[in-house]
Amino acid sequence: MSDTSTNATPEPGIDESLAEAIINILETTNSPAIQRAREVIAHRLAIAGDIAPSRIPAPRNITEIGGYINLLSEYGEAEQRARMIAAALGIAGPQISLPQPGAVPPLSFVTRDGARPAGPQQPSFPLTYTIRSDFVPAFDNAVQEITIRGGAVPILTPFRVLPAAGSAPATDGSAQLALIGRTLSLAPTAALHAVATDPLSLSRPTAGGGFEVMARVIDAAAPIAGTIAAANWTSWECDTTACTEVDSNDARFALTPLLNAAGWHQPADPGNPTSLSSPGTCAAWRNITGLVPGVTRFADELQLLYSAEMLITSPVFNQLDNVWTGSEFVAP
Repeated sequence: MSDTSTNATPEPGIDESLAEAIINILETTNSPAIQRAREVIAHRLAIAGDIAPSRIPAPRNITEIGGYINLLSEYGEAEQRARMIAAALGIAGPQISLPQPGAVPPLSFVTRDGARPAGPQQPSFPLTYTIRSDFVPAFDNAVQEITIRGGAVPILTPFRVLPAAGSAPATDGSAQLALIGRTLSLAPTAALHAVATDPLSLSRPTAGGGFEVMARVIDAAAPIAGTIAAANWTSWECDTTACTEVDSNDARFALTPLLNAAGWHQPADPGNPTSLSSPGTCAAWRNITGLVPGVTRFADELQLLYSAEMLITSPVFNQLDNVWTGSEFVAP
């Protein structure tokens, strides 16, 4: 009797053949429709469960399931608890809400020409800065108010990009706010170098009072520059090792009320500088308008500015459910 057995590889089933055909199309075709399909698949993979197999045994009874529930409850992992229960029941679990792939974020970063007043530090002043589009009208008005008083404020803003895949996520409040366009800095070289020529200063009335950020009137022909009288000021002037108080008599005006009206505030008292390398926080400003402690999620802000494709490939994806505390976004 002949042996009819064979070691031939079995023919692939129809499901496997279909999957291979789809993968081949996705890999070799580069039409807008296929690109859209790639984006949808990447989006679904990023938010779907069961991508990696479980590393713990499947629960054998309701008691073991209860143990997992109690453990996750003890550590405050409400979201993971809900996903675990859904997995045990074999149903779709809660998913992080993201915009549909290809959707254009409602906000953007707008580039503005930077102020570069004449003086020894002019070469260091940035040519441009960026501002979140919903903050533009109020900030443009603040800049106009500074200009008509004869002042100029060089501004430095960070690069508005998400952390790349494989890098550390933004964990402190300042870095998180920078990602969502809620921080800006006065150019570090615009103050503390030379009181007579710097466009900005950290000053107080010589007669007494607290130090605050001031703009020097450098354009006497500005529409309302003439309404700002010269006064006696004591300002900080620094070098690489120390700072000293310097007296002057000139026209200056406070930036605080103008920037506050546009939603920008200093997060803390700027403090006294100790050197050019330790200038305090006088240059740092932030805008936290609309952020509600205990309510606003990091995802709410990120989705205003970044596409779903950018979010799912960045470490911030794991922080989307973090909630604003008043100073930073933390896990609920």
